[in-house]
Amino acid sequence: MIYLIDDNKYEQMSKNYKIDYTSTLQSFSNHVTWLQTVPTKDIQIVIANASCILIHDSLDAKEDKERLVALAKSREIPFCVFSNGFTATVFEGESIREIKKDRFYNNLVILVERFVSTNKVNLRHLSLGQNYEVEKASIIQDRLINGTLLNYKENFNYEVAFPSGSIEYKDLIELVYLSDAADDFSDFEDKHNSKETTAQLMRSVITSMVKNVKSKYDE
Repeated sequence: MIYLIDDNKYEQMSKNYKIDYTSTLQSFSNHVTWLQTVPTKDIQIVIANASCILIHDSLDAKEDKERLVALAKSREIPFCVFSNGFTATVFEGESIREIKKDRFYNNLVILVERFVSTNKVNLRHLSLGQNYEVEKASIIQDRLINGTLLNYKENFNYEVAFPSGSIEYKDLIELVYLSDAADDFSDFEDKHNSKETTAQLMRSVITSMVKNVKSKYDE
């Protein structure tokens, strides 16, 4: 369950955005619970059932907001704090410590629809919107092809180029899963971590994976 906590004091959820969230959220009632406040006694109930917690920074009791965030961190529950007082989007791991309220609500339905279809929460949709996967895949492509692989015109070595635990390695893992290139990353590695793999081949593989990500949005 996604918990959205916003007092909607001035009816912004109905008046300020392209949709009326007070009615739209009713159609997602099996997946989203909207609360205007959270009594201290109910915080543990929220934590026990939450897949994600979205909190307006104006929550009446500051200590309750801080307690919700602290408990979410301790339980590894993704959380997001939003306010029009924020300007930048500030991530904290897979959570968002700050995001502008307008951006949050402009992309909230995208987050919810993905949660309904996949039962997974990816808060980056709140920041980048519908085309998050395309944008992220393009960023990874640029980093790997115009960065990592430029160092290997000859004598390419997969394990040297993508050492386990490195940023490059994590980028490659994310691209494989974004593109559905393999059910398990180990299958991808079994295929490409070999003496026959060249830098040019890896460029082609990466380019092909990015095209697969983009094709999902062209269907």
